Amino acid sequence: DYLLPAEKFAALKREQALPLAINPNSDQYLEERLQLLDEQLATVTRLAKDNELPDAILTESGLKITPLDAAVPDRAQALIDQTSQLLPRIKITELLMDVDDWTGFSRHFTHLKDGAEAKDRTLLLSAILGDAINLGLTKMAESSPGLTYAKLSWLQAWHIRDETYSAALAELVNHQYRHAFAAHWGDGTTSSSDGQRFRAGGRGESTGHVNPKYGSEPGRLFYTHISDQYA
Repeated sequence: DYLLPAEKFAALKREQALPLAINPNSDQYLEERLQLLDEQLATVTRLAKDNELPDAILTESGLKITPLDAAVPDRAQALIDQTSQLLPRIKITELLMDVDDWTGFSRHFTHLKDGAEAKDRTLLLSAILGDAINLGLTKMAESSPGLTYAKLSWLQAWHIRDETYSAALAELVNHQYRHAFAAHWGDGTTSSSDGQRFRAGGRGESTGHVNPKYGSEPGRLFYTHISDQYA
């Protein structure tokens, strides 16, 4: 929807009327940018010699940048402590139960074959928690009375998949977006995205990619996103 039709683009190009904010002539554009770069470097050099760089100083040991001011003032810690004392001391599994009661996110973890919801919600949330804290199913079973590795493994195989996680996460994000308090942080239309690279090991090495920026070891890049409402 944002692209010009090929015919219109060709006509505008012939008429040198392309609505661009830059010079469409590549040689002229590069010459202009190089001139601007030279001017900016000269300005930085002059300011560095006079120790007038804003929030920075250039010495023989390198560039030193003034640390940013704390985003949260020190006096806010007292309020944080008071708020923390108001929160009930509950088990994390109970918190998951509460969140599921509010949002119903667990209904998205449907059976791979027949699409049915998980019958044992405690078992489902325990398997999800084992994933979330990297505890694994074996240790999760050992630390949870009444649960076994066989039960957790069966439920994970039939109910927990990439697509069920995506649907459940969307449910949580949308629920927070609709909550009135979230508007204090933002309107939910912007996000911060970051790529994290993980080295591929064992049999996964053959599926990894080698990027000289990260060295010679194969790996995968995962993008994570967080909205301006912290969701």
